[in-house]
Amino acid sequence: MEIGKKVYPEILEEEVQKALSHYPELDHLEIHFRFKKIRRESFMLAQPYAESLFKRGKKRAYQIIINEEFFTKNPAYDNGKIPFNVIVGWLGHELGHIKDYTTRSGVNLFSFGLMYITFNNFIRKAEIAADKYCVEAGLGDELLESKTFSRNPNLFTKSYIQKLQNVYPSIQQVRRWVQLFKQQVPS
Repeated sequence: MEIGKKVYPEILEEEVQKALSHYPELDHLEIHFRFKKIRRESFMLAQPYAESLFKRGKKRAYQIIINEEFFTKNPAYDNGKIPFNVIVGWLGHELGHIKDYTTRSGVNLFSFGLMYITFNNFIRKAEIAADKYCVEAGLGDELLESKTFSRNPNLFTKSYIQKLQNVYPSIQQVRRWVQLFKQQVPS
């Protein structure tokens, strides 16, 4: 499906639209949500298109690559699709990365990519930033659901769960951010 500058698989329409509704500052960006196999032990990732890397952040085109087998053809679920809020939380996190990317110059983003694939310390800082953006966008509850889901030993390997614990903020930390955010924002 294509709406404005957003392109996404129809099967994820509701999840994508909900996640995007929390990031109005990204409305003007071209973002493609697409299914593709991901080689490393990841299920979703956000990145600028290489040909737009050196454009200003708000003029870049971005993609969120989604592992279709995991999200919509998962044998652990009768309909093959993992829970709605888990997908929204995951998308919210990836949109947090894109929000971060828009603040960076092309050279900065290029070096960011090099640092990300080289240093675990750097990965952790980037993942903390994406989670914080997600919480600040109002998707904290969905992010918590996705974090709890991704640490389920019946669905994920011990090594994957250990990677999450080493690189991403803990569920308790995110819960604290969500509580702080809810206290600061009037309902």
